[in-house]
Amino acid sequence: MNQNIKTITLIVGTLLGAFLGYKAALNFIATSEESSNKLPITASQGLQLGLTAVNAFKQIGKISQNPG
Repeated sequence: MNQNIKTITLIVGTLLGAFLGYKAALNFIATSEESSNKLPITASQGLQLGLTAVNAFKQIGKISQNPG
């Protein structure tokens, strides 16, 4: 793979991940403030979110392994 493509992929992936993380944090804060809870999510919700993220990374890995 071309070095320029690798660099662009890393930059776009990093920026997209940072943006999605920022938006998720804003959503958690807004939800917490609306429901007046001290914590934006419960432990079980955090575990579900983590497992969903791991599954998403696995799916992304499968996509990159199967061109076309």
